Amino acid sequence: MSIATTFNATTAKRTPKVIKTRDGTDVAARYFVYKLYEATDGQPMQWQVLLGMGESAATISRAVERGWVVLQEVRGKPLERKAALTDEGRRLARKGR
Repeated sequence: MSIATTFNATTAKRTPKVIKTRDGTDVAARYFVYKLYEATDGQPMQWQVLLGMGESAATISRAVERGWVVLQEVRGKPLERKAALTDEGRRLARKGR
């Protein structure tokens, strides 16, 4: 004699997990901050020439937008533009190490 029963498993209604993806420019900007931190030995307001660092204008702009980097205006020689980390940029670099 067999008795057939149905089993209904209750499922918990969960909200779907939100997967955060980062824009590639944000990631590049963070790495730029780390490179600038190393180049300036983490010292506040130490200027570093951007020429030769190999960073794109978009990467540098994003770091400036985020408030991690400030740029020094150079008249007549844009390739000799310099950058320095803000306090927030230095905190980010220390945290990321």
